Amino acid sequence: MKKAKLIIIGLLVVCFSAGAAAYAQPDTRYQEQRDKQRERIFKELNLTAEQQKKLEANRKVHRQEADKIFAVLKDKENQLHKLFKSPNVSKDTVKPLASDIKALRSQLFDQRIDGIFAVKAILTPEQFAKFQKMTQEHKKRKMNRFEQ
Repeated sequence: MKKAKLIIIGLLVVCFSAGAAAYAQPDTRYQEQRDKQRERIFKELNLTAEQQKKLEANRKVHRQEADKIFAVLKDKENQLHKLFKSPNVSKDTVKPLASDIKALRSQLFDQRIDGIFAVKAILTPEQFAKFQKMTQEHKKRKMNRFEQ
């Protein structure tokens, strides 16, 4: 009986540790899919090597800026949620934090517009028009997926 318990416990430990190890591995499928999609877009738009480098540099810079803003935004939103849990919360105590959150969301919107104009400056007018069309088609496919 003791041997059976030890074997069962051993199997459980192995199963749980294997599951934890699998869970701890970074999932690169999403990144690989994004890379393939980016390559497909570059190919469809017939981009030069220089345009590709500029777009990648632009994407990285804008992503880093957005990540910084998102981190501050998340912190402010967490502060707001904590405030709402307080019994002494009032509109006057929430207003400054709400203003900060609105300003951060505005910064994200402005940054997105800046990013679009940066891409427009890198691409030719024909490439940009084709890119916009591809973006709209992608949005439609994404929306149709949710409607089914």
